[in-house]
Amino acid sequence: MWYLVLSHRIRTNEERQARLQPHAAWLDAQHRAGKMLFSGPITDGSCGVYVLLAENLDAAQQLAAEDPYHAHGDRRAEVLEWNAHRALRLDGPSIADIEAMAAQAH
Repeated sequence: MWYLVLSHRIRTNEERQARLQPHAAWLDAQHRAGKMLFSGPITDGSCGVYVLLAENLDAAQQLAAEDPYHAHGDRRAEVLEWNAHRALRLDGPSIADIEAMAAQAH
């Protein structure tokens, strides 16, 4: 199942600067492991957004809690179950294809 994570800013950029690199490394690790499809901030910087692939809501919440920003209280994670129906141009890859690609990363 897919999960949309909204990472709401609590502390300023300056207050969380020390965890910027650990946060970026954590994101990279999740992408490499096939657990994260997209990640990045919204344009006003008040919230980060990422899409996770996890077995269930508890697993997605646990994974999001490992983000150094969440673990140190810099941001608050809101994890929403997301029922993705369509991907890209509709002629491929499908959601199932993307899930299979993610599974190969393990």
